[in-house]
Amino acid sequence: MNTDPIPPPREYMIPEDFHQNIRTRFLNFFRYNVGDKARNSVIMLKGAYKINKHDEDQQYRVEQESNFHYLFGVDFLNCYAIIDVDNGKSIVFVPQYDSNYKMWNVVLNNDEIKQKFKLDEVLYNEEIEQWLNNRKPSLIYYFYGIDDYSHHSLPIPDQPFLQNYNSDYDELYYILTECRVRKTPQEQDIMRYICKISSEAHELVIKNIRKGNKEYQMEALYQYHTFIHHGCRFTPYECICASGTNGSVLHYEENSKTINERELILNDMGGKFYGYCSDITVTFPSDGRFTQKQAIIYNAVLDTQRQVHNSLKVGVNWGDMQLLAERTITKHLFNAGLIKGSMEDLIKNSICRLFFPHGLGHMLGLRTHDVGGYNKGTPPKLPELSQLQFRRDLDVGMIFTNEPGIYFIDFILQEAYKDPNKMKYLNKERIQEFMHVGGVRLEDDILLTANGPEILNDVPRTIKQVEACWRGEDWRQIND
Repeated sequence: MNTDPIPPPREYMIPEDFHQNIRTRFLNFFRYNVGDKARNSVIMLKGAYKINKHDEDQQYRVEQESNFHYLFGVDFLNCYAIIDVDNGKSIVFVPQYDSNYKMWNVVLNNDEIKQKFKLDEVLYNEEIEQWLNNRKPSLIYYFYGIDDYSHHSLPIPDQPFLQNYNSDYDELYYILTECRVRKTPQEQDIMRYICKISSEAHELVIKNIRKGNKEYQMEALYQYHTFIHHGCRFTPYECICASGTNGSVLHYEENSKTINERELILNDMGGKFYGYCSDITVTFPSDGRFTQKQAIIYNAVLDTQRQVHNSLKVGVNWGDMQLLAERTITKHLFNAGLIKGSMEDLIKNSICRLFFPHGLGHMLGLRTHDVGGYNKGTPPKLPELSQLQFRRDLDVGMIFTNEPGIYFIDFILQEAYKDPNKMKYLNKERIQEFMHVGGVRLEDDILLTANGPEILNDVPRTIKQVEACWRGEDWRQIND
């Protein structure tokens, strides 16, 4: 008899009124922004569709469209939904499957779907035309806009009978996107949960991975913990488990190398629960102790992260935080002898971007790089800050990452050595001594509250804490 069975999972219970509260909040915001134009109108959304593989009777894994999930929670594909703006009622339209499909798949009847997702009505897709004909809305709002990251737009409902109704393709995208920027208290609790269990998984990896292991074993151990104990079947992005110089590849996903002694390991991994994402990065030494050069870079990144964190409050512009991070990294690179010249010239010529080439952070929520970064009415992207994922003023309820880094990216540095305007600021010989470091990134998930920033993750950060965690000690007792 097995004396050490797997314990039951510790799942988070989603409140029954979760999506009802989301819809109420959204509709109030929508009516406020649209005004009288919203009277006798409906909102129509199209969910994600199945994509069949060409060479077998299977489909590619497709996630529900994030706005559809946000408003309704319905995880079935090939669905449509309508919200009646006047009375707030939500109607979801689902496919009608034949008996052969039901034999192979779980199919809920419409009453079961209505009860499970707390909807006002559930009908079949074939009934959309009749429903609209009975309702006779004066206007249908569709979700249409170009995403900041993908630069794509969602396909909108295109049934021929929809041409009989007046349409608006402008308002909904920006209003719904803006609604998602500030998380409700219930959303915040889900984010706290997924960040907590993701932190547990990161800690488990630090305590158990040693030289001789493969990078993919870190990915496997992380996913094992979040899945077996908490039901997180998928991750929000491919795990980044980079050892040695692989840490200089910002989104390294191969995870195939053998871990060697005295290497830094950069693990950027997140969990996903009920659609909500965490995105946490830790960096630690493969044999439990930082070398002098590793420690110099690590402490530079840690100080940068702390400088930014201590400056976060309502009304602060994220673009200013990027510039603060760049100034701090520039100072540390100079003190380490990696760059030379006056601080004014180094900052003016953005020399630190040779080592810190990405933005300081991004919005976080139902997507890893969540929506709203450059929504209508917010500060636009600037050419001189093109790497920034958003440049908004921070507000209560926003969740975003704080993730400075320093990397020794060979091709970037080789190009810089050929440019006299950059080379004059670089100490090539000293930089060469640090190339083995690869990269250091530290990433926290931040909820901004009225009282200041709340770090949602809980992972070791100082060098003493990281080394203690690696040894299996209680690193939380170390305050430095």
